[in-house]
Amino acid sequence: KKANMRTIAIIGGGFSGTMAAVNLARFSQQPLKVVLVNAKRPFGRGTAYGTAKREHLLNVAARNMSAFPDYPNHFYDWLRCRSEFNGVSDSELREMFIPRMVYGDYLRSLAEAHLRPVHSRFNVQFELIEDEATDLRWEDSDNVHVVLSQRDPVQANAVLLATGNQPPADLPTEAPVKFDQRYCGDPWASSFAERLPPHGSEIVILGTGLTMVDVIMTLDAVGWQGKVTAISRNGMLPKSHFRGIAYPDYVPPNAESLGLGKLVQLVEEHCQRLTRMSQNGAIAVDRLRPHTQKLWKSLSIEDKKIFLSKHAALWNVTRHRIAPPIHNVMTDRLDKGTLQVIAGKIESLVTTDKSIDVRYRDQKGESHTLSGDFVVNCTGPETKFSDLKIPLFQNLMARGLVCSDDLDMGIRVDDDFAVLDKSLQRIGNLFAIGPLLKGTLWETIAVPELRGQAMRVAEVMLDQMPTSLQEENVIEYCI
Repeated sequence: KKANMRTIAIIGGGFSGTMAAVNLARFSQQPLKVVLVNAKRPFGRGTAYGTAKREHLLNVAARNMSAFPDYPNHFYDWLRCRSEFNGVSDSELREMFIPRMVYGDYLRSLAEAHLRPVHSRFNVQFELIEDEATDLRWEDSDNVHVVLSQRDPVQANAVLLATGNQPPADLPTEAPVKFDQRYCGDPWASSFAERLPPHGSEIVILGTGLTMVDVIMTLDAVGWQGKVTAISRNGMLPKSHFRGIAYPDYVPPNAESLGLGKLVQLVEEHCQRLTRMSQNGAIAVDRLRPHTQKLWKSLSIEDKKIFLSKHAALWNVTRHRIAPPIHNVMTDRLDKGTLQVIAGKIESLVTTDKSIDVRYRDQKGESHTLSGDFVVNCTGPETKFSDLKIPLFQNLMARGLVCSDDLDMGIRVDDDFAVLDKSLQRIGNLFAIGPLLKGTLWETIAVPELRGQAMRVAEVMLDQMPTSLQEENVIEYCI
C-alpha cells in the first residue's frame, strides 16, 4: 500500500512552501506523502521570518496576517495564546505590528501541528529534507525525480516550486568584492552586525527599500554610531502606515478594459479627492487591492513596461509600508543627519585600501563616488528571471521546461498555477506559487495573496474543487 502512496514534493520552506504543505495536510482525503526540500533558510520561516531580531517588525497589522484565508482571525487568536500579549487590549492587538520572529514561531507551530500530528486520523506523512534541489527529471508524465545537491533524488508524482524571493543581483565591480570583509552581498545570508566597522565610520547601503530599513533597525538596536548613506535609483524611502478612513470601492466594472493611462488617471483623481479631505492618498491605492491582479493581467505588455518604468517605484513605497515605530527611527536618523538618502544609478563598486567606493550617476547624469568603510547590498531580489544563477532554474530553462513570462520577472503559469513550458503547454504535475509569479500577477509577495495561493494550489494538486471564500477586503491602513 505504501508503495502506491502518492507523493508531492515542495521545493522551498518559507511561507508559501510551508503553508502549501499545511493545506495539503488539511485537505487530503487519501494517504499522501509530502516531501519538503528546503535550502539555506530556516524551515517554516524563510527569509522574511527567519530573523531572530525583535526590532524587525511585520509590515502589516496582526489582523491581516492569518495564514489561512478561510480563518481570517487565526493569527490574532494564536497571539492570544502568548503571555507577552496578556495585557494588550483586543483592539490594540489587532492593530499591532508584531515582531517577525514571532510570526516565524506561528508558521512553525502550524507546520508542527499539521505535518507531525499527534492524531492518527491525519492522512499525510511528512518528510523534511535540508538540501538544495538542482534539477527535475521526468521518468514519465506522472513520475518526476527531484535531483538534490547532496543526496539521492526524491521520486514524486507532482512538484510545487515555492522558492520565494530570489537573491540580490550581483553588482558590477572592477575587482571582486564578494570575499571582502567590508562588503555584505546579502544581509540575510550573513550576520553583518558581527562585522561592523568602528563607531564613527561610514556605511553605504545599496538600495532604499524594506531590506535597507531592516539594516538600519539592526544598526539602531546594537547602538552603532556612525553615518549611513543609502542610495537607490529613485531615492525613495518606504512610507509609514497611517490611520485611515472607510472609503468606497471606486473601481468601475469595466476597469479591465480601461488601459494603463485611464487607470492611472482614476487612481490619481481619488488620491487628490482624499487629500482634499485631509486624508492620505494611499487609501486609494489600498482600495485597489482586491482588483490588482485582474487589472495587471488586463494590461498590454507595453502598458506593463510603462508601469514598471514610470510608476512601480512610487507604487512600491506607497503599497508596502512600514510600521510607525520603524518609520520614527528612520525619521530621527534623517533629522540628525546620521542617515542620508541619495538618488542615483549605481555603476560599479571599486575596492581600495581604505574603502569600497560606489560609483554612481545622479539624476542629471553626472558621475559621483561614495566611499564606505562597509557596504551592504540591499538592492532587493534579482528582477530578471533569465539572469538567475540558481542551478534548478538554469537547468529547467535550458531544456525548455520552464520559460520566462513576457516581462522576464518570473515563470509562466496558467490560472491553476501549473507551469507552462516553452511551447506554452501545461506541465500537468509541476506547479509554482509566490514571487515566481510576479510578472504574471504583480501582487504576489504579501501574506494576503500568498495564503490564498497556498490553499488553492493544494486543492488543485489534490484535484479538489476550490473552497468557497468570501471576497477578502484587506485594509492595510490602521483603522
